[in-house]
Amino acid sequence: MSGLASFLMVASGVLCLTGALASKGRATIIAAAMMVLAMVDLAYTALVPPVIWSGALLVVGLCLAVFLRSSSRIPSPKRTPALVAIGVGGPSESEADRGLQPSAEPEWSGPGASHPGPTAAVLSTIAYPVMAWQVLNHGAHMRGATHAGGHGHHAGDVSLITTFLMMAVVVLAILLVVCAVRDIARRRPLISLDCWGMAAMIVVMQFLH
Repeated sequence: MSGLASFLMVASGVLCLTGALASKGRATIIAAAMMVLAMVDLAYTALVPPVIWSGALLVVGLCLAVFLRSSSRIPSPKRTPALVAIGVGGPSESEADRGLQPSAEPEWSGPGASHPGPTAAVLSTIAYPVMAWQVLNHGAHMRGATHAGGHGHHAGDVSLITTFLMMAVVVLAILLVVCAVRDIARRRPLISLDCWGMAAMIVVMQFLH
């Protein structure tokens, strides 16, 4: 792996962690911190085998998917008992009654969190299994380069599945960039760093490893 690719991997992970910290989402912060550790080890220290990091990133992605699904289950607003007793034609709902109704937005984290949009959250969750596959692929390339005496050659093993996955990575990166631009348009530049970092990460790992 080149020095530039190593630096970009770690820098992208730091961007993701910064965006997660800005969104104040506990789950996303933990996931981003795990990703930064994985990138630092893969790029510089090589203390943990890539297959372990691949499994860890896959588990993180699955956990985020479960958390995303559970947090999106918001009960529909219901009328308070006092309003039901009044019946049709009674006085309009008061401000206090409206305050008792659940919010229409899912809570991705604790109170007061400025969370990313649902599309960005879904795309970021999908990026973790993609990175897990890329890390596993990176480990296979490194082992192949070692067995070949440092002259890794993988141009001949590009299959139809690999081509499809490469196209999927490009599409996912473009969608993440769109979400990042949308966050900036909504005056949430720090939160947009998560999508910027994810897009840069998967592109670097796919084409510059």
